[in-house]
Amino acid sequence: MNTQTILVTGATGNVGRHVAAQLADAGVTVRALVRDVSSPRLPAGVNPVAGDLTSPDSLREAAAGVDAAFLLWPFRTAEGAAAAVDALAGQVRRIVFLSAINVQDGATAEQNGMWGEVEQAIEQSGVEWTFLRAGGFAANTLGWADQIRSEGVVRWVHGEAARSLIHERDIADVAVHALTDAKHSGAKYVLTGPEAVTQASQAAIIGEVTGLPVRWEEAAPEVAVELMTAFTGDLAFAQHAVDYWASLIDAPEPVTSAVEEITGHPARTFRAWAEEHAGDFRPRSPQEVIGRYVGLLRQGDFAAAVNLLAEDVVRVAPVEGAAGAAGLRGVAAIMENGQRLTRDYEIRGVTIDGPYAHGDRFAVQFTFNQVHLPTGTPETATKMSVYTVTSKAITREEVFYHTQGFHDHED
Repeated sequence: MNTQTILVTGATGNVGRHVAAQLADAGVTVRALVRDVSSPRLPAGVNPVAGDLTSPDSLREAAAGVDAAFLLWPFRTAEGAAAAVDALAGQVRRIVFLSAINVQDGATAEQNGMWGEVEQAIEQSGVEWTFLRAGGFAANTLGWADQIRSEGVVRWVHGEAARSLIHERDIADVAVHALTDAKHSGAKYVLTGPEAVTQASQAAIIGEVTGLPVRWEEAAPEVAVELMTAFTGDLAFAQHAVDYWASLIDAPEPVTSAVEEITGHPARTFRAWAEEHAGDFRPRSPQEVIGRYVGLLRQGDFAAAVNLLAEDVVRVAPVEGAAGAAGLRGVAAIMENGQRLTRDYEIRGVTIDGPYAHGDRFAVQFTFNQVHLPTGTPETATKMSVYTVTSKAITREEVFYHTQGFHDHED
């Protein structure tokens, strides 16, 4: 039975929640620093304690009787960090700090930025410490999720910048070792993923694991700076970030083996992270399903569009024979029927009008320019499909032909 008590800051965030959960599973008494103890979103077995990193007195109270603390500094400057560190140092023996890969020993304070200042404050506090100098988080790509879900695109800057993004659980795994084993005291670990992957390739991988292709559209650097400045309120930070990504085109981020050396398991790949988070990138509302489905049809990617049909989707098309009139159920049956209907045709072009949406239904008009192969007759067939959609998939299609179509030449 582990008798340690450990304080975790950021316990509801990407990394901290994994740290807290793993510690609790290992039998450690875990306190999670939260502003509001009445409604924390914490893992099972984790005890909320009231406190705030900007309030040294609350930190002292929260850390009383604690053996070690996991510190995440979520602010853009180090203002107040020294006071927070001093408050913790008066109570705990060890601080494990989630720092950043850009901190370099021997670099200037300006070069090391906020993270370097916090590291310095911890070193000067007199407690044992471990610094986790992590690279970019794979979870940061969740910032692309809205545009991927709705349009299947990432519009961002420097797609050829190669990043060694790290899975948040790998950071947590290392943090748990450092918090529970004194042998890591005084270590400065540089943590990365197992490979450098370009941003454009990251977008493509997300498309592959969701079954819905994602394309990269390169944005102008000045546009990215403007957007980041609007979001962060910090022009210098935005410009530095965009310039940094530009540098990674010719000099990719480093890859280290620290995760495997410390934990005994290889660092998780970006693909593994994307597979775990695939649901975050798939449509979540009827509007997003509609947008992706029609967008894929316009791109001619019918195979991908099928992935937005529910497994038990129903297709009703009275003029397509007895099976169509009765209603076909399931993607496989619908695909087989489509192959039967088009086997004697060469489709030379499709015009798509719509979507025309209302509530949980939408309509799309298709006009096919085709040739009936047995007779060589060119034809134009127009149909209207009316779909029913949920927040995740299309559940029903009803088909109405306006002109002669595939059904007219059936055997």
